[in-house]
Amino acid sequence: MDAPSAVEDTSPFEIPHDQLESLSASPGFRVLRSCLSHHACFCSHHRHVAQTSKEEFLLHRDILHALAMPVVELYKRASALARAALCTNASEDLELAFAGDARGAFLWLQCFLGEEWEWVQTKGCPACVTLATMSTESHIRFVIAASYLSSSPSYRGTTASPTARARSKEDDHGLQQDADTSLELPPIPQILPALREALGRDEFWGSGHWSYLVERATLLSTGIEALVVSCFDLEALVASPTGRKPAASRSVTMPAVLHPLRAQEQKGVKMKTSKLANRQLRMKAEEMELMRRCALQVWARAAVPSKLRNEILGRTERRRSLTCP
Repeated sequence: MDAPSAVEDTSPFEIPHDQLESLSASPGFRVLRSCLSHHACFCSHHRHVAQTSKEEFLLHRDILHALAMPVVELYKRASALARAALCTNASEDLELAFAGDARGAFLWLQCFLGEEWEWVQTKGCPACVTLATMSTESHIRFVIAASYLSSSPSYRGTTASPTARARSKEDDHGLQQDADTSLELPPIPQILPALREALGRDEFWGSGHWSYLVERATLLSTGIEALVVSCFDLEALVASPTGRKPAASRSVTMPAVLHPLRAQEQKGVKMKTSKLANRQLRMKAEEMELMRRCALQVWARAAVPSKLRNEILGRTERRRSLTCP
């Protein structure tokens, strides 16, 4: 990540010491900081800043990482489910698996993460990563929305150490055992007043943009929460029962119109069959499975209101939390 033309030797964010102590007391955040401590190389522009400034840059970089990575993991999961539901690897088609606010949030994340992948991974110089937070409106909206989401009860499941798992897999820092303990990252609202004050002091932004940025970030966070719900819907639709015998009970992943076909398949008297008959039965089962998967993919494409879809599939209204892979 390139350093700004006018080198700044201090972080623009000023977070009170008592709030930093509260944040540092979180076991999940301590594990995250321990992991990221192996990535503390500063660029030539910031290599000679004071040691206290380096420590501040590192702390603020770690806070940004804790905010960004749960959102990144959610986007990865949503993309994987969309590819499975639509049977396509074309990135421009993945948004079709979602609707409404969830689709808007997915498309925004797809564009932003595609352009700023290194920044959301907090790769490179910690000072450059921290300073880049105020470089564009999109960066600021992302940070504000991620902070709101970190305090949202419906979103808390996504912060159950996906950061530690992701960094463990990428950099092999031995955090897999820590990831298994379900350490959670804490809510991070501390960045909001610090960001607001930093924008007010900035010559370009000033204090007049804060309300507009908060409004836009609120819409983004609402869309991401809708994306979480849509991911559970897709997860149910693309779940494959391959390798399991059909259950007599009604499946929530199968539209009601397919149950008569299954019922007809189960009817009949059991009798010994020849090898040819067994092969034909196996081919028939494979054909039925293929038809069922096609129907489910069409069902996933259909823009059916969630309330009507739940009635057809026999679901009950319930709240669930997202756990990222």
